This record gives sequence, C-alpha cells and structure tokens, in this order.
Amino acid sequence: MAPRGLKALLRKSSPAKLAGSGSWKGFQSLKTKRKLKGLTKRLKDRVWSDGILPLIARNADPSIRDKGCWKGKMGGQRRGTKVDQQLSKLINGGKMAIMRQKSMFKLTRLALSAMAKRGLDPVMAQRAVISEEKGLGTAADVIAFDKATNRLVVVELKCGYDHGRQAAAEKGGRPCKMRGPCGKALDSNVHRHLAQLSVTRELMAREKDTLKKVGDLGVDQNVEGVLMYVNDAGVEFYPLDTWWQGRGSKLIQAIAA
Repeated sequence: MAPRGLKALLRKSSPAKLAGSGSWKGFQSLKTKRKLKGLTKRLKDRVWSDGILPLIARNADPSIRDKGCWKGKMGGQRRGTKVDQQLSKLINGGKMAIMRQKSMFKLTRLALSAMAKRGLDPVMAQRAVISEEKGLGTAADVIAFDKATNRLVVVELKCGYDHGRQAAAEKGGRPCKMRGPCGKALDSNVHRHLAQLSVTRELMAREKDTLKKVGDLGVDQNVEGVLMYVNDAGVEFYPLDTWWQGRGSKLIQAIAA
C-alpha cells in the first residue's frame, strides 16, 4: 500500500493544469502561465520514421470484443477515451471510489486488476509533468507505487493495439528505424510508446523538490516506468529498461529544439 500522504503530495506539487479550448488545449504552467507544447506530434515529426506501419499494427480486431460493443468508425478511440476517463476518476477518487463503483468498463477492470497483480498501487492519474525550460508539458497516465521496489512508477496506458505491436513501419519494402536518439530501435508501436513514456518518466524524475518530499515519506526517490497495453484479450506490460530510460533526456532535447 502506498504511504500515507503520497497522493496529496503528488496532487499539491503538480506544476501545471490542463487549460484552453477550441484551437488550443494543453497544459499551462501554474508558475508562469506559459502554454506548453505536447509530446505526441513532436515525437511523430522528429523521432518516428517516415515509413508506414503494416495493416496488422494499424487495425483493431473486433473479433475479440464483446458483441455489440464500440462499433462503427473511431469506436476503439472512443472506447479508449472513456476508459481513460473512468480509470482517472476512480484512481484520483481513492480506494473507496473504486469500491463504490457499481459498474466498470471491461478494460478499466482489467487494468486495475493487472496493476494489483503486478504489485502496483495506483496513486494518481493524469498528473502533469513539464519542462518549463523546454516549453513541454504532458500527463503521466498513472503514477503508481511499487511495493517491491518502494519506488514510484510512471504507467503509460494504451487501450487496444490488438496485434502487431512490435511490427516495424516499412518504406520501400524495408523495415524502418526511428530517428534521433532512438535510431537503433525499429519504428514500431511499442517503441513509439516507450519513447513517449521515456520522456514522461524523465520529466517526473526531474522534479527534485517533489522527489525529496517523496523521500521524506520513506519512498525511494528513483522513478521507474512501465508501458501497459489493455485490450479484451488481456493486459501486457513492457518495462522501461535502462536503455529506454537513457533516451529520456536526449528525446526532450530533440523534440524541443
């Protein structure tokens, strides 16, 4: 179980808020009111290859879904948004909110169960992490407490991506590698998402004042990361290993330049 006071600390120390509407919506620094740029488009423009992912990596598999659920165009995307919203509400509401919830989306239930089995206690969802200097801002999908390591873990949640997660993008019939600091990695969905997680974890790890207070609660000040895929077939985890953790700082430099 996460130490008492950890949720309140993470909430109080959040450096930005979600703001804006219409043509601009993103994170805004609480300290300077500066509007911050997101990660996804910048990673796509500067780190992903210019190849195309194979169909198996781009198409959902409706055969593994419950009949009649989330049909039609963008059904999977709508589902992912709803699951993210419900999971965030329950995690931020605390354990009583989860216990009182009468009905859950299937993927919400699977995600909570999988984190529990892995020894991850979800503490806060959609917690802002930023680089004021580089003008970047994003949210950690979930910040969890790992009972085994006594550390915080940034969890990157992805719904769907049913097949071909490690299939590389192709150009001219040949597999493509990513660009910049990730040039040794094939350009696949898994590696794109690990790159995103690497930046998010690095931004959290740079919050030295916050982590000092986390240490005062008896928690190790090192921050880890894990990528979690959830679909109707189950849950799969990809830990952020040492190589990917080492990409974080370099990726921030590359996408902010």
